[in-house]
Amino acid sequence: MDWQTHVILSGKLLQSCGLEEGAAIYSVLPAIDIEPIHYHRQYAHLLANAPVLLDASMDVFNRPETKARDFKALKVWVDAKVAALEKERDAVLANPAASRMEKLDARNRVYFYRRVGDEAGGFINRELAGALNILGPRAANISNDRLACAMSLVSHVYFDMFNNPVGCFIPFDATYSAHWKLWEELDYLQFKATFYNKEIIVPFRKQISDSDVWTRPMNPSDERDPEIRARIEKQLNKPYSAAGLIKAFIQRLGALAPGISPDAVDMTIRNIFGHLEEKSIVHADRELLYCKAMEQEIADAIRKLYPKS
Repeated sequence: MDWQTHVILSGKLLQSCGLEEGAAIYSVLPAIDIEPIHYHRQYAHLLANAPVLLDASMDVFNRPETKARDFKALKVWVDAKVAALEKERDAVLANPAASRMEKLDARNRVYFYRRVGDEAGGFINRELAGALNILGPRAANISNDRLACAMSLVSHVYFDMFNNPVGCFIPFDATYSAHWKLWEELDYLQFKATFYNKEIIVPFRKQISDSDVWTRPMNPSDERDPEIRARIEKQLNKPYSAAGLIKAFIQRLGALAPGISPDAVDMTIRNIFGHLEEKSIVHADRELLYCKAMEQEIADAIRKLYPKS
């Protein structure tokens, strides 16, 4: 999806969870990969890097300079922060006792703070501002709800599957996730060439955001397991769980990655939930049905726009 559509879709998800739409801005963060160009969809799109990206972006977005939309002052703070992190990184890299992961995290922190700082003003003034006509003015109040921000961030990779293969499970598994079957049913080259054109993407956003899929009750009978059906029935008419959606996103990314190791999906979920200090068992039964319904709604809209001749 294009960047503004990511923000809108995330905002609709947040509303379905009863959470602040102000976390929607976090859905655009993986787009920092555009610089340097060889990082495109290969760095901030990796779910293994999501915890460090989440920490850096929450720090930047919740600065008083950001809240005041004083991006010149924000740059001064970011420059000082990055300089300090570069010293820490150099010390870690020079330490023979430092682990590979410690070295990687030290490098990532420098990159993520710098790039989020570079793009914060643009993300807020373009993508977020453009999404307010659908999400409403409350989305301009950037959230510091950690779970909501994490859900929004992970949603970017989940929705990216409609347009591009994403290798989000690297380094656990290099298999790419995508809506492969959908692409076989489309005039794919025309889809890639024109989907982001204003005359197509603007009404598409409106159509999807106006759909009842965001609030449509899930049907427990769609699940064959009686124990899971009972859990879903207990949750009907309640807001969806942000933690459940994070888990469901990752499970769907795994389901659409042919031949992926199940361990890679499990480790990815554990890595993110460990960072969020989510210690209870997270059931995502209803959220999985919700994801499948959303995917069907979006896929049907794309098929109508780009039927295969």
